[in-house]
Amino acid sequence: MKINSKNSSKRSVLAITVIALLLVIIASCGKSDKDKTAPEMTVTIAEVKSETVPLYLDYVGTLQSIESVDINARVEGFLVERAFKDGADVAQGDLLFVIDPRPFEAALIAAQAQLAEDLAALAYAREQVSRYKPLVEKDYITRDAYDEYLTQVAEAQAVVEADRANVVQAELDLSYCTMFAPFDGRIGRRLVDVGNLVGAGGEATLLATIVQLDPIYVYFNVAERDIPQILKQQNIKPLTFSMVLPDESKHPQDGTIDFVNNQVDVTTGTITLRGIVSNTSKTVIPGQYVKVQLLLEEQPDTLVVPQQAIGEQQGDTYVYVVGSDNKVEFRNVTAGSNYGEMRVVEKGVSAGEKVVINGLQKIKPGVTVKTETQAEAEAKKKATASPKPTGKNDK
Repeated sequence: MKINSKNSSKRSVLAITVIALLLVIIASCGKSDKDKTAPEMTVTIAEVKSETVPLYLDYVGTLQSIESVDINARVEGFLVERAFKDGADVAQGDLLFVIDPRPFEAALIAAQAQLAEDLAALAYAREQVSRYKPLVEKDYITRDAYDEYLTQVAEAQAVVEADRANVVQAELDLSYCTMFAPFDGRIGRRLVDVGNLVGAGGEATLLATIVQLDPIYVYFNVAERDIPQILKQQNIKPLTFSMVLPDESKHPQDGTIDFVNNQVDVTTGTITLRGIVSNTSKTVIPGQYVKVQLLLEEQPDTLVVPQQAIGEQQGDTYVYVVGSDNKVEFRNVTAGSNYGEMRVVEKGVSAGEKVVINGLQKIKPGVTVKTETQAEAEAKKKATASPKPTGKNDK
């Protein structure tokens, strides 16, 4: 059998070429896998701190004015003046409305004149008694005649007393023509315009309503389960609270609980509490709903972490703890209430440990990371965002 050396040589070259290509591919794949190895991730960390934290109970409350008064027309007459702007703040004693006083001034003059006339009649009756008293003692007139003079004095005295009452009533009616603010507060819109007849038929006509704004009450209902600890703390010291407004801003002043109802509402299982709070800025008004944060006590040695360090997974809360070797550890924790920008951690971490506060969804347990504090992260971000200075010759 004759072997073709030329063909054999070609096969050898081809085999060597294939082997070389395979080696190159393997080396390339190895290099590609090595290149795909992700660099260490940089995470922002914060330290678990131990602080004294106030313990709050949160409720929803309703604001109510301490004083609210309806301004009514108590006499019949035409409204001739309105001395305020709708919705204005008024001070105690400020003039609000005026009813035409002229008919009542005339009635007062008439009552005073009638009193003067009857006082004169009383004086004459008393003179008659003084004149005839010596005569009856000497039997110059009968006793019956003298008793008649005494009766006239008593009748005249009664008429004078009635006249005096009429004068007082006339003065009252005249005083009702001018209405003043009973306290510092804010008045609502006018309900009757100038020129209208008010108080017709002796019935009061509502003209406006004024409410006190500073201070102001807040009412809220406390669940039955919270009552024992609230009453316990109230026996130690007065309870205080803060208010969070509908826009999530905090009311500038804190308040004090001044009333706890004496029984539980059996239909709702709650008890009503009332607080009083200053409202010097007048940023809240009656009828508003607010969040009430009732302060129970100050808890020392409470662990807190930034709120963004807490993750949630299937109803559980967790954090990522970075150890001294920069490896990440997944840790289930029991998270409590918010405390400003921090959150209480009741169980799962220790003071001084470092927790991750960004990119929780990207981190995996066991990976090694680079760490930076929040201040360092913000400084780096600020430096990156700042534009670089340019020279005059830069295009």
